Amino acid sequence: MEYMGWGKEYLQQADRLQKRIGQLREKARTVSSREEADELARRAALLYDMYLDCLHAGRLLQKRGRRNAA
Repeated sequence: MEYMGWGKEYLQQADRLQKRIGQLREKARTVSSREEADELARRAALLYDMYLDCLHAGRLLQKRGRRNAA
């Protein structure tokens, strides 16, 4: 598979992570237990790091793919 395909997969995963992060943050605002809210926020922060990694890797791979195609 080429760089463009890999980049697309990483960006799709970033989109999925972003949606899940939103769900976790929304749930954290509605729970009654402070401990549960903290745990959800911690999970969202971890997923956010993964989201950023996927986003940057996807963009880099696609940039490299465009450069190699030229």
